[in-house]
Amino acid sequence: MAAQQLHLEIITQEKKVFDDQVDIVLAPAYEGQIGILPHHISLLTKLQSGELYIVKGPSMTILAITGGLLDVNDNKVTIMADDAVRADEIDMAKAEAAKRKAESALKEQLSERDFAVAQADLRKAILELKVVKKRRYRPQR
Repeated sequence: MAAQQLHLEIITQEKKVFDDQVDIVLAPAYEGQIGILPHHISLLTKLQSGELYIVKGPSMTILAITGGLLDVNDNKVTIMADDAVRADEIDMAKAEAAKRKAESALKEQLSERDFAVAQADLRKAILELKVVKKRRYRPQR
């Protein structure tokens, strides 16, 4: 008998980031990290910025997401993310440059809106750097 899996789809406004059968999804919900296994009860929850882990067999995929919604229904998980990027697609040099730019902007006199945008950019850059460093230094099985 084949192992039970669930269908995971991750979409942003720009593109479909992930679409496959998986074993486990670990997501950063506002209430804390949640794990979704096959046949999970229906659920709709808000996600915060953080690391999303996808386990399929012996492999794990890590994504950096900057919030969104997670919907579990009928053995299907749909994540509508504000932004989502796979760890292996993150350019470390670009993320470090974005972090420096956001830190520099926060030191300037900014409008309330521009300050909020700079804060969000800084949080995203820090998250991407954290995810790419985890992927880079994770021991291989």
